[in-house]
Amino acid sequence: IYVSNHGGRQVDGSISSFEALPPIVDAVGGKVPVILDSGVRGGADAFKALALGAKAVCIGRPYVYGLAIAGQQGVSEVISNFMTEFELTMALAGCKNIGEITAEMVTKI
Repeated sequence: IYVSNHGGRQVDGSISSFEALPPIVDAVGGKVPVILDSGVRGGADAFKALALGAKAVCIGRPYVYGLAIAGQQGVSEVISNFMTEFELTMALAGCKNIGEITAEMVTKI
């Protein structure tokens, strides 16, 4: 299942993909992988999505920004920065691997 709000940002009162994620993960009860496909701009966002139950995340807009600014090198920089931020977030949370990321590591505000 892909959790996405492509285009939904124009709808007043719509919830974010991050808000929609936990109830969907709960509803499928681990029987179907859930992938988050909206709102992931950096490694910390990917960490949050995994903590909320996503099995994977998709990123698109950051790649496009990198491509527009510096072509292939820009995309490479985006990927490098994304992974650096993700690894730093994992380390700050005390996680040695993705399997150690849990919902208790994020707080709803």
